[in-house]
Amino acid sequence: MKFNKAAACLIATACTASLFSTVASVSAADAITISAETKAVESGKEFTVDISLAGVPSSGIAGLDFAIKYDTSLMEVTGVTEGAVSKTNDKQVEGFSSNLATNINNGAVSVLWATGSVSDNSKWIKSDGVLLTLNCKAKKDGTAKVEITKGLRKDATSVDAAVENLEVVNPAVAAGTVTIGVEPSPSPSPSPSPANSPSPENSPSPNTNDGKTVLGDVDCDGKVDITDITTLAISLVDKKPVTGQAAINADVDKDGSVALTDLARIKQFVSKVIDKL
Repeated sequence: MKFNKAAACLIATACTASLFSTVASVSAADAITISAETKAVESGKEFTVDISLAGVPSSGIAGLDFAIKYDTSLMEVTGVTEGAVSKTNDKQVEGFSSNLATNINNGAVSVLWATGSVSDNSKWIKSDGVLLTLNCKAKKDGTAKVEITKGLRKDATSVDAAVENLEVVNPAVAAGTVTIGVEPSPSPSPSPSPANSPSPENSPSPNTNDGKTVLGDVDCDGKVDITDITTLAISLVDKKPVTGQAAINADVDKDGSVALTDLARIKQFVSKVIDKL
C-alpha cells in the first residue's frame, strides 16, 4: 500500500485502523532488524532498555508498526524516550510533536512511526541506531524477556516497515533479556601490554575448557549466557579480537572470522529466539 497524510496521521495517533495491507518483496530492505537490548540489572532499581534498528536501507524507512511485550511480574515500563534515529528533522503530522507514537498498556508497548514527508525520503529514518528507549523499574529477581512482536491492532499480522516506493516489508526481530538481581559488572579497563609478551597467535586463551569447542561460549566456562554476549561485544567494540579456543567458540556461523553476525546469533540463542547455534 502507499502511505499518505491520512495514514501517517493514523500512525501518529496509534489508531486501530490497518496501515499496512500489501507486503512487497524489497531486497534492499530484507536485512532490516528490530532488536531489544539484553542486560543485567539490580532488583528494585530503575533501568533502561534500548530498542534499535539495524540494516536500514539507504533509501530509508517511512513507517514502522510493531509492539514490545515484556513480563509485568518482573519489570514495569514507566515511559518511553525517543531515540536518535527517530529524530529525522522531519515535519510532523499536524497536531503532533513527534513522528513516533507509543502507548503502554498491560505488558505491551505499541510503537508506530510515520514520516510527515511522504514524498521526501531525506526525512525518513536513514541510519541504524536506537529508535526508542524504554524507561523501566525492576520489580523482583528473575529473567524477563523483552520481545518484538506484531502491532496490537486486531488486524495486525506481522511486524511491518514501509520502505522505498512506500512498499511494506517484514523486518527480522531479536528479543532481549533483562536479568534482574545481578549487579552489572563494570567494563574492564584496557591494560598495557607487558614487554616481551608473546604474540596473540601464540598466547593461550584463559579458561580454555580443555580445548573443547562449545559454540557461543566466548569466555570458555562451559556454558553460553549473557557473560558471553558481554565479552564478545567488548572485544568487537574495542577491536581486541578474542583468540585461541575463545575465537573458535565465538565463530558460531563458522565462516572463519568473528564479527557482529556471530554476536547477533549468540544473543538470539541466549534470548531463546533460536534453539541451536
